[in-house]
Amino acid sequence: MLLAPDDPAYPVRLANLDPKPTLRVSGALDSRAIAVAIVGSRTPVPEALKFARDLAGCLAAAGIVVVSGGAKGIDAAAHEAALRRGRTWCVAPSGRAHPYPEEHAKLFARIARSRGSRMIWPFEDDVKKDEETPKARNAVLVGLARAVVVVQAHLKSGSRNAMTHARRMNRPLLVVPGPPWARAFEGSSAVLATGDALPLCHPQQLFRYLGLTWPGTPTWWPNLRGLEDRPRKRQSSENLRLFDEAVPALDREGWTDSENVVFTGLSDTPQHLDEVVAKTGLSTSATITALLTLSLKDVVVEGPDGFFRRRQCLLTR
Repeated sequence: MLLAPDDPAYPVRLANLDPKPTLRVSGALDSRAIAVAIVGSRTPVPEALKFARDLAGCLAAAGIVVVSGGAKGIDAAAHEAALRRGRTWCVAPSGRAHPYPEEHAKLFARIARSRGSRMIWPFEDDVKKDEETPKARNAVLVGLARAVVVVQAHLKSGSRNAMTHARRMNRPLLVVPGPPWARAFEGSSAVLATGDALPLCHPQQLFRYLGLTWPGTPTWWPNLRGLEDRPRKRQSSENLRLFDEAVPALDREGWTDSENVVFTGLSDTPQHLDEVVAKTGLSTSATITALLTLSLKDVVVEGPDGFFRRRQCLLTR
């Protein structure tokens, strides 16, 4: 199907892209889905590859859509794991007639056929991959995501471009740290050193940051199950406390009066739109506009449908 920028079904999270590309999609996009992008090196170390698979599987099993770019290495591992456990969206760096990389054509076909998963082409069908198309693809990929996770990045890599888009779009950026002496993680270490990203060491941190309920470590993730078995409560709570302290304080600079009123009226308990309207005294249209803007700023979460709350980590400050 074709999604033009003026189409009512066009993803709201791409509203700030300029220009907004017309999307060719293998099926309808679930506008209510929570999506997390997982990207990384095309030549990852085995440990990073395993982490990407495990993280993508954990997210997909919890109902979260895993978004990636279809490249070799980390991207492909994330797509494969998410397909086994749930849904994935692949944003291609080329048009539909020229799959890239060619050896992933079967993977792309599986994604297109899989229920709830989607292939997304932000280019006309006859566009071939060149030096610029992956950058444009990354803007769409990051735009669709609630947060961006980089599993491994070299100093010069496409993942660094995705990080740049994440910072420009104000998307939470989480980077899996590697050994400081490992050249394969130089790009990851560089962005962590600047303070532009948060380190991700455990998937529970990501769930907490997004204000989502942690479903518990899956039994099929043996490494993390072992970590939780000893000394579980103390280590877990301490790690999360330190992670929460690392989350930047809420900055309301540039917010409109309506956004401030709506945000102040929300709490960590989901409230229906009608309740928010009654509490704030604003019109329904003004309230919806403010809620949409706050959602794009990743400070408000919708769920279930029609109910809104603050992202939980913002309430601990």
